[in-house]
Amino acid sequence: MKLYKSLSIFLLFFICLFANVSYADDNAKVNFTPLFTPLSDAMGAVKQNNAKQATDDLVIIEKELNNIGKDTNRQSTLYQETLTALNQAKANPNNDTLKELSIKLYAYEKEQNPVDYSVKRRQFAKNITPVLNQLDTAIQEMGKGGDIEKVKSVYQNFNKTWVANERVVRNTSMAHYGKIETAMAMIRVGAENNPPNVAMMTDNMAMLKATIDSYNQGDELTEVKNDKVDLAYGVELLKQGLTAFKNNDKAVAQAKLGEFIQIWASIEGDVRTRDAKLYAEIESDVPVIMAKGDKPSVDKLANLIERLQAINPHARYSWVDSMLILLREGLEALLIVMALLTALTVAGQPKDKKWVMAGVGTGLVASLVGAWALVRLFPALTSGANREALEGAVGIVAVVMMMGVGAWLHSKSSVKAWNAYINKHMGVALSTGSMAGLFGLAFLSVFREGAETVLFYAGILPSIAMSEFVLGIAVALGVLAVVAVVMAKTSVKLPIPLLFKVLTWLIYALGFKILGVSISALQLTGHLPRDVVDVPSVAFLGIYPSVQGLAVQAVYVAVVVILAVWARQKMV
Repeated sequence: MKLYKSLSIFLLFFICLFANVSYADDNAKVNFTPLFTPLSDAMGAVKQNNAKQATDDLVIIEKELNNIGKDTNRQSTLYQETLTALNQAKANPNNDTLKELSIKLYAYEKEQNPVDYSVKRRQFAKNITPVLNQLDTAIQEMGKGGDIEKVKSVYQNFNKTWVANERVVRNTSMAHYGKIETAMAMIRVGAENNPPNVAMMTDNMAMLKATIDSYNQGDELTEVKNDKVDLAYGVELLKQGLTAFKNNDKAVAQAKLGEFIQIWASIEGDVRTRDAKLYAEIESDVPVIMAKGDKPSVDKLANLIERLQAINPHARYSWVDSMLILLREGLEALLIVMALLTALTVAGQPKDKKWVMAGVGTGLVASLVGAWALVRLFPALTSGANREALEGAVGIVAVVMMMGVGAWLHSKSSVKAWNAYINKHMGVALSTGSMAGLFGLAFLSVFREGAETVLFYAGILPSIAMSEFVLGIAVALGVLAVVAVVMAKTSVKLPIPLLFKVLTWLIYALGFKILGVSISALQLTGHLPRDVVDVPSVAFLGIYPSVQGLAVQAVYVAVVVILAVWARQKMV
């Protein structure tokens, strides 16, 4: 156990080497949890056609919102708009009115709990202005017969600076961010044309400079919302462009790819969070494809479309992951409890099984309370930008726990070790002269596994479809029921050591995946840096092409190997 703790601390330390933690002043912040939680409940009630329950939840929101409004300083225009949206939702609770309420409520929360980006904005202006002026000068010289290769070189330098500093713009003004990205892409298109399209480069350079100047001056731009714009819509635009290229209709193809570039800022998050390499390729290659339209470009476009279609923007975990968590945790508790019941039967004390069952029942209730708290709190905790960061942080904690669980399983994966474990705990329980020992062991076995299960599920819940989540739990419960019946009815011992050995490596594999997904989530929220490398993404295994993520996973594998060697030596 000391070895496990040391290795776990080392893993956490290694992760922290890459950390880029930022702090925000929480003074005088308004707590919106009491509003987001019933809003989530109301949305669930509407899906179940329970308008009365939805209305009751909206009444709770109204009460909490009025409490905030008691401070007249909080009664802004957004406050009034949120009240209006709330009244409309109360009058007609449906998906549309609740969606509008959630948008207004989230905007009001951002207004009341602002993040101070002033320092970062000043730093952005300081970093971007020199390279922006260099690019402007290079394009102006191009209009006077300058060198296109110099323009491309200066553009690459500008793009590198932009990528390193763009997050502050994306977080504070998506309208500016989208216009900047579009102008940059069109400059690239103009530069890649043969001959170079100087007019396109000049016009978009003017737009780029004006937009960045507007952002640096603190101007506000209104982002144009379009409900039909999503990843599927973007892929369809690329498909239409591909078809046009194949039909030698370059004008239509360029128009479709140009439209894709304009909406890219609105949909890039679905790609960036799942395949950083593909994200970088799209930003780099689509403008070139649009400009050239030759056979290699068309082939490249087809490849990008195929990889984009493989992305599922709604889930990164499957029912198998959900099943493995409950199966591993539930099976451990079930085996311990069934072993206790069997031992009591052998000892001729069947009447004392009630103490074991009481411990199981109490442990289940305690675990359900924890699960209920998770469901109630999770919508508020994951609202807005905190979602990915929470998933990443909880996921890493879960991985460390999984390493401990795996080490424990491995150390019990021999007949001798398992029998010694059961005899030790039974001896302690029966030697007390009281069944309180059995009650306590049963309770702790169930509650500990239940609490761990809740934490593990917290790490994957934001990124798994509810149908997959429920299916995994149902399958795991079915397997556990079969195991319980076999043990209870036949008194035939399952090959527990072999079973534990298999589960050990299953839990290690799941930990590897969750670690990769968690590191990626923390990178995408700015808590860890990310250096993309040229390796394929394998979302099913939690492998993403970044130096930091792959390095941490390599350390994880090394720690697992050390734990396996330690467990094997301990069994000798």
